[in-house]
Amino acid sequence: MTILSVNNEFNNSVKQHTAQCFSKASGQYGQYAKVQAKTAQLLFSMLRTGNKSLLDLGSGPLLHQQTLAHYADSIVNMDLSHSMLMQGEVGDHRICADMDSLPFQSQVFDVIFSNFAIQWSQDPAKLFVELARLCKPNGQVVLSSVLAGSLYEINTAWQALDGRAHVNQFLALSALKAHAIHAGFEVRATKQACLVDEYPDAKAAIKSIKQIGANQLQTGRAKKGLMGKTAYTKVLNNYPVTDSCAPVTYQVALMELRKR
Repeated sequence: MTILSVNNEFNNSVKQHTAQCFSKASGQYGQYAKVQAKTAQLLFSMLRTGNKSLLDLGSGPLLHQQTLAHYADSIVNMDLSHSMLMQGEVGDHRICADMDSLPFQSQVFDVIFSNFAIQWSQDPAKLFVELARLCKPNGQVVLSSVLAGSLYEINTAWQALDGRAHVNQFLALSALKAHAIHAGFEVRATKQACLVDEYPDAKAAIKSIKQIGANQLQTGRAKKGLMGKTAYTKVLNNYPVTDSCAPVTYQVALMELRKR
């Protein structure tokens, strides 16, 4: 298996730590990424067929290769984490690179597919411009992204300890749409979906974020473990649990774009 690494000596400490978090989660990601699996199915329904080239941006452990192969002759898998790209027995080209520095020539892809990835961009306005650059004329982009209002249960639990935000501040759907239009895309469809993952208790719910590698704050401050038993118990007790179920709520954008 050959993985091409491009610009992966990150001079940005946030990106470096994000890559490390996802690498640690690579072996179990597919087991815990339940909401991501749901959004992938919704994105598949938007994809057109008969394409020559497709970019899976933020491909993770190549969970969708067999399905995406029905939509394009050639698939390029790109992810920030080298360990994620080491997963999966099948797959075409694998490139380890940063989505904020896309290493491709212009107008090379018929379709760009991105599931639960672009929220990690530190410059989403520039990212949409770059996606438009990579698309062939009339190229299609289908994507999902985490939106503002997500993970409020986890944020509520942690604020019992120190009053600080312990989840990332995600964009609203209107902001993503504005970035897409500014980049020159025709917005064919947008939808905001509320998807809930459920766990047996607060401890499992909080741990689930680490198990999918999403325990990195984009402010540059990584989430740190709680050292004291008393403090940890305080956080767990403040988690919103209903009917013996600890939910983790995601607000998710689903978008279909066309290059004009």
